[in-house]
Amino acid sequence: MKITKLFLIALLLGILVIGISIFFRLFIETFIFYNILLLCLTIADYTITPTKKSFEVERIGDRKLSLLEQEKLQVRIYNKSGYEAFIEVMQELPSAFACEEEVLKDKILPYSCKAFIWTIKPNKRGAFMLEDIYIRQRGRLGLIQKDVLLRCDAEYKVYPSLNNLKKYHMMLRKEYFLGNENHITKKKSDGKEFESLRGYVKGDDVRKINWVKSARENKLMVNQYEPENNKHIYILLDTGRTMSYRVNEYSKLDLAINACVFLSDVVCYNKDRSGLLVFNTKVDRFIKPSKGDFHRNQMLESLYHVEGTKLTSNFDEVLFYLSHQEKRRSLICLFTDIHTLQEVYYIEKGIEYITKKHHLLIFLVKDEKLDGAIHLNVKDKKDVFLKGTAYKMMDERKKIIKSLNKKGVTCIECDRENIVYKAVNEYMKAKNREIM
Repeated sequence: MKITKLFLIALLLGILVIGISIFFRLFIETFIFYNILLLCLTIADYTITPTKKSFEVERIGDRKLSLLEQEKLQVRIYNKSGYEAFIEVMQELPSAFACEEEVLKDKILPYSCKAFIWTIKPNKRGAFMLEDIYIRQRGRLGLIQKDVLLRCDAEYKVYPSLNNLKKYHMMLRKEYFLGNENHITKKKSDGKEFESLRGYVKGDDVRKINWVKSARENKLMVNQYEPENNKHIYILLDTGRTMSYRVNEYSKLDLAINACVFLSDVVCYNKDRSGLLVFNTKVDRFIKPSKGDFHRNQMLESLYHVEGTKLTSNFDEVLFYLSHQEKRRSLICLFTDIHTLQEVYYIEKGIEYITKKHHLLIFLVKDEKLDGAIHLNVKDKKDVFLKGTAYKMMDERKKIIKSLNKKGVTCIECDRENIVYKAVNEYMKAKNREIM
């Protein structure tokens, strides 16, 4: 229980009244009477103010939150008493939830409810447990404040940017697939599985004319084909030291996870099977290729709480492991970051072994700070050093990509904005060329 400003005002007023009573020689009587009166009013205020049993709390809204997106935490509070309740509501938030306004104030009418909404911005993936709700209620006479602690446990999960995933799914529904850096445009391919019939257009391959259907329709009809389905696509996610570096607000690992989640969805959308392998010095998680809603949820649950480490990843062990696990020719999409040519030499054996049976795509996350350093306006010796170092690192990066491409690997460097598009586009190119 705490006293309010009104109580302090009443106390100051009492001092004034008692001071005046001195001139009338009624100091003791006035002092005793006023204090007893104030004490009785305070006890009465505490007694008639609704207790803990008068409130009921419930967490509402979505429990799935998006990383570094504005999200809302909603709590509905029921006032089961017959009195109007003036309350302040607080809750303990994890340090990973940035919140500007922690205390919310409002009134709840008798036998009604009200929703209190906190706007937060999660800056870390994972599962977070929110527990107690603190309610500070003003007394009916306004002299005191009662503190009420109500238990309301709920687990909130912070996933990769789900809002961006919704935007990409809109593109899927509109059948945009293969295109430039920031667009996904659909491309028809010459596969082997029959898809549909259409009218003949000048330039079409005459071998695709369906003569039986053409005779029935009295016009030339052409068979359309699509790539074979049920191909195996493995998504490999490196959680090692190099993926912990940040690109603006996101870590490279966060960006890679966003791309992994959406790529898995696109694979299933195209009736192929996606698998997952998360690794560092060893294989941490392995999910065999599959499809369907259950598999999608399994992939999402496996990725949302992946943590980066400060260890150097063991690529050879992982690539040998996958090669032994999967005998069927598959497409392997590896999300990682390689900083030096020396690291390429370390993984030569693994690459040589895996590319005998599978097609390997490597996606590197571009360091945007290098571009900024290269275009830096030189003002002093420090700027000269930074610019020279940036050019050297950029040249090393080009050599890394060239070296990997020579080994039969498709290596692509991706910006923060287009890593998802490039991952999907490269998968679609591989599917349309039927290299799996």
